[in-house]
Amino acid sequence: MVISRFLGCSLAAAAALAGCSEPEPIIETHYGAYEGDAYPDRRPELAIPEGGMGVVTDSRSDTISLISLATGERFGVHPVGRDPVTIDGPHHVAVDAPGNALYVALSYPVLAGTIGPHATHGSSTMAGYVQKLALDDMRVLGQVRVEPNPGDIVISEDGSRVVVSHYDLKRVLDNPGDIEAARSSLAVIDAHAVQPSGSTPPTLIPVCMAAHGIVLSRPDADRAYVACYGEDALAIVDLTDPDAEVKRVPVGPSPSLSGRPSYGPYAAVMSPDQKTIAVSNTESRDVRFFDVASETFDESRTMPFFGVPYFVAWTPDGSRIYVPTQVPDAITLVGVTPDDSAAVARQLSGECFRPHLAELDEEHGLFLVCEGDQTTTPGKVLRLDPGTLETLSDAEVGLYPDAFARVAAEAP
Repeated sequence: MVISRFLGCSLAAAAALAGCSEPEPIIETHYGAYEGDAYPDRRPELAIPEGGMGVVTDSRSDTISLISLATGERFGVHPVGRDPVTIDGPHHVAVDAPGNALYVALSYPVLAGTIGPHATHGSSTMAGYVQKLALDDMRVLGQVRVEPNPGDIVISEDGSRVVVSHYDLKRVLDNPGDIEAARSSLAVIDAHAVQPSGSTPPTLIPVCMAAHGIVLSRPDADRAYVACYGEDALAIVDLTDPDAEVKRVPVGPSPSLSGRPSYGPYAAVMSPDQKTIAVSNTESRDVRFFDVASETFDESRTMPFFGVPYFVAWTPDGSRIYVPTQVPDAITLVGVTPDDSAAVARQLSGECFRPHLAELDEEHGLFLVCEGDQTTTPGKVLRLDPGTLETLSDAEVGLYPDAFARVAAEAP
């Protein structure tokens, strides 16, 4: 409803002035009460394509890219993070498909270089966060604060427990000679207690210097096996008892305890039968195999590489692994037993800059995440033939991708 009022000229004004022009109207506007939602959610619903999708974190773009497993194409991109200005650095990701959620670790990288395989990862002073996002539209469901420089993130099969490592190189550098102070923690998060505000803080378990890759025992997730870059070891952590002693198994002879490793275990990937863990060592440029039952490394199975190995993928029968390596950039398929040394290798120079992670989908191919130059050139995701390693398709994603998590298509 609009009401207009006019004010006439006063006699005094008429006497003082030669004339009196018609005054401007005063307009009053009255609105009825708004009956809708104050902050409506207009996010489009996310439809998982036939064949499923891959979720890729773009660390320097603050986005998540979605890849069709059937075609290898990027069909969606979603912003993530807590700050629209700062680079939040979405690092690794874990998916709870039955719970309609994914968890992404925000690492807040700095631009200055430091030691280690990832020059800009591990030197931040900002506390990290884990955000819980809805799979159906990527809205934020909750968040919980963790320590600086979160590294890997994994989730239990029942979706109840989220575990995060901290690849905190700055903590190592700030505490020379004090190994206990230099050790970062494993954050154990109750997934059901992650809320938009007031989330239950994680349980922190001191583990080792510059911890990164994690695998959980299956199906119980009672133990975590953690690659300890700064201590040349694989840590075994009892997640049911935070006060239990952490066992650290050296990956090889004469491990370093100075924070400047000789081997540099960075990634850990469990075999399909849960009996063996492949540990990728970035300093010694080899993959070593940990026997879960005996809690020892099998020296006879150590695989040296020309390039730096990162996150491998196992074949379904556990007889071979796909190994992405950097400098030179390559992908290799090789048997894991001493009597099976046959290998298929492919150089990726010019096609995949800095291959970081391999993920096998039995139906659609081998997916390879390529970091790019981490700053200005977008990364890629290649879809390769699992047998020949030839490229079937490729997709450009954001800056500095370094994670890939598969999500199955919804049942019809």
